[in-house]
Amino acid sequence: MAMVSDFHHPYEPYDIQLELMRCVYTLLDSGKKLAVLESPTGTGKTLSLICSAVTWLRDNKAEFVAGAAGTRGAVTGRASDSGCDSDSDDPAWVTDAHAASVLESKLHGIGDYESVLAKLKKNSSAHALTFATAQRHSHARRQRKIAHLDVSTDDDSVFLPQDYVSDSEDTSVSAPDRIDQIRNEVSALLAGLDQESRASQVDQLQLFNPVKIFFASRTHSQLNQFASQLSLPHFASSFEKYNIPMERVKYLPLASRKQLCINPSVTKLNSVDAINDACLDLLKNSKSKDANRDANKCGCPFYKSASSNVNSGLLRSFQDQTFVDIHDIEDIADIGSSLNVCPYYASRSAILAAEIITLPYQYLLSQTTRESLSIDLTDSIVIIDEAHNLLDTINSIHSSEISLNDLKKCYGGLQIYFGKFRTKLSANNRVSLIKLMKLVDSLIRFIVKNFKKPGERIDSNFLSSDSNADTLNVHKINSFIKKSKIAFKVDSYNQSILQEQSVSSSSQPIIFKVSSFISCLSNPANEGQFFFEKGHTIKYMLLEPSKPFESILEKARCVILAGGTMQPISEILDNLSSNIPREKIEVFSCNHVIPDKNLETFIVKDSRFEFTFEKRDNPKLIEDLFDFYYTLSQSVPRNGGIVGFFPSYQYLEFVMKSWKKSAHFCKLNSNRAIFYESKSDSDPFHDYSTHVAQGKSAILFAVVGGKLSEGINFQDNLCRAVVMTGLPFPNVFSGELLIKKNHIENKILNNGGSKQVANKAVKDFYENICMKAVNQSIGRAIRHANDYALIYLLDKRYGNANINSKLSHWVKSRIKPQSSINDIMNSTKKFFFQH
Repeated sequence: MAMVSDFHHPYEPYDIQLELMRCVYTLLDSGKKLAVLESPTGTGKTLSLICSAVTWLRDNKAEFVAGAAGTRGAVTGRASDSGCDSDSDDPAWVTDAHAASVLESKLHGIGDYESVLAKLKKNSSAHALTFATAQRHSHARRQRKIAHLDVSTDDDSVFLPQDYVSDSEDTSVSAPDRIDQIRNEVSALLAGLDQESRASQVDQLQLFNPVKIFFASRTHSQLNQFASQLSLPHFASSFEKYNIPMERVKYLPLASRKQLCINPSVTKLNSVDAINDACLDLLKNSKSKDANRDANKCGCPFYKSASSNVNSGLLRSFQDQTFVDIHDIEDIADIGSSLNVCPYYASRSAILAAEIITLPYQYLLSQTTRESLSIDLTDSIVIIDEAHNLLDTINSIHSSEISLNDLKKCYGGLQIYFGKFRTKLSANNRVSLIKLMKLVDSLIRFIVKNFKKPGERIDSNFLSSDSNADTLNVHKINSFIKKSKIAFKVDSYNQSILQEQSVSSSSQPIIFKVSSFISCLSNPANEGQFFFEKGHTIKYMLLEPSKPFESILEKARCVILAGGTMQPISEILDNLSSNIPREKIEVFSCNHVIPDKNLETFIVKDSRFEFTFEKRDNPKLIEDLFDFYYTLSQSVPRNGGIVGFFPSYQYLEFVMKSWKKSAHFCKLNSNRAIFYESKSDSDPFHDYSTHVAQGKSAILFAVVGGKLSEGINFQDNLCRAVVMTGLPFPNVFSGELLIKKNHIENKILNNGGSKQVANKAVKDFYENICMKAVNQSIGRAIRHANDYALIYLLDKRYGNANINSKLSHWVKSRIKPQSSINDIMNSTKKFFFQH
């Protein structure tokens, strides 16, 4: 591969940014299947990923378009390089000539569409939208104001569920399942034009961008940040040599109904589940024959606009307006509002034509959700940002739990609802609701009878022992919940009662939580485990995260896992890449953007500092810990903040109380104002940052895994020194970790491994959890190229090779030889003297 010199980066890139961009371009060019990339926070990771991935795509798109048209290789004249042998007896020049002619026809369509977008950009309506968006961006983001609509109980019909017919009881055409239902809804949106003509248009749009980039991240704000970064570079046209000099980035941000719904009667609801069910309930009413006669069944006017044959042009207008510029999620909602069309459903119709698509983790990592949204990852480039959380996120999405208290509340709500609507329910709904109540009652009695201690495993068929539950078909009950929207109806009715009584309610309705747990009852036993957790809770935990991830790896051209702190990388590879040959995997860890002199790492190997569970409460250790922090507070410039991380809220509270009893707290506080995190008190970060901004000396004690260990930028004087107090190992006696430990051991032993190998695997598992938390916490200290700070690892166990090897590369490479307190403090003073 020729060395790429221009990645269209909007600024002069740093060397490490060039290294990352070259790595991404090369791994895509060489056909790597999986890449794990670590680029520290503050190094411009997102922009580097955008520039390298889009540059590679634009460099190769013309060939992909030719391939999608059945003419792969025509663009470069390298048909033999495509890896496909032709069965045609025609000479090569005939095949190439035909390929070129077919490609030319596709290029006409691409050129025509670019002209449409160029004209639209100049159009006054587009300018009006752009101006309105610019005005909104110039002020602080504000939530769209939605009129509050009270739920009235005057008409009880609004609380009745959709009629449910069991699959085995339906003698006509069986009701479509949830995936088919939503897929049909999307198809209805595309049915505005003549079927054959529209299919041709869809094919054309797909051929324009046959290889797509999917970018997934955890939060709404991170996805919006991607949009702002994507607007910075200017990429060359993929078809410049074919007289198409301008090619706009066809960017589409997908989001949930919570972000995109513009119907006030839906957006007023608190929970995501309630919003989803309310929307689907309105959609059914939109299609109802009685919708025009009954005001309560009028459905959603925004969805009607999108699905109406008369207004089918709105979908194309929505797509064109979306692709005119780089729009974030709020902009997409504004476009929907300006066209009076549902942005949630209309955005789906633009998926085929999109070049780059952003989406939340849940949309990407759930195969059911991808299918329902018609998201096809075939031959795509999938980039997962903030991937240090990937394994936890996969487990979380596919796991669920329910407590005895939740079940009792749910059962009470079902009883109230059933008592009110027993005579108004259809026969099928009445029978199904009774079965649901029996199932909830059986879960209550099972917990009361069998709960003993956290971590106790539960057989996947645990309900079969209950005489009332053994005849219940969990699959049918789950189908009833989904298709009838009974959870939404029960919750809406109970909410209306609470409103009449002026009683506030929780933002997460219990009925939806119970529904989520019930859906896990039919999961394959070999993929997860039911067990008891503290608080009389039953939990289902996914044990093999590789299973849900397999379909992504199989379909995608390449999956890139990127993050600021990806170490220990071995955990990711062991859990997600077992079926991928090593030569198809790329691992890359770049240095930090700052010069070496701006960061130093010290491991305090003093034998006094070993914060094991058995030793950490020792009064002498608490005394020595104070001496360390007090000496450090005198060595760090007074205008520079110190952040000390502790392994748990409980231990931090214990240390603070101990210091207060001995007057150590007052002594340190007189030197530096002390702020510390607490489970019950408010977040101290605002007060701490205000104190530092005023030039006053301060120290902040935070908790690993707490509110301040992730997502907070401790840049510049907010953190000139960060201390990791001890090793934050997880509670190995929690139910979740006991189950995971047993699973790891059994998996190795069942595959012929020894007990020694199993014990080492468990030890690595605990250490990986610990070191991921360490890397994430200390990574908060350096945020930009001119920042500087010191890192102190305050526990002699950090000197162990197996622990040391799991530090982030940019931290580990800056470890200094000093290990005694005196030597470290002398080096500290010297460091700050030079800065």
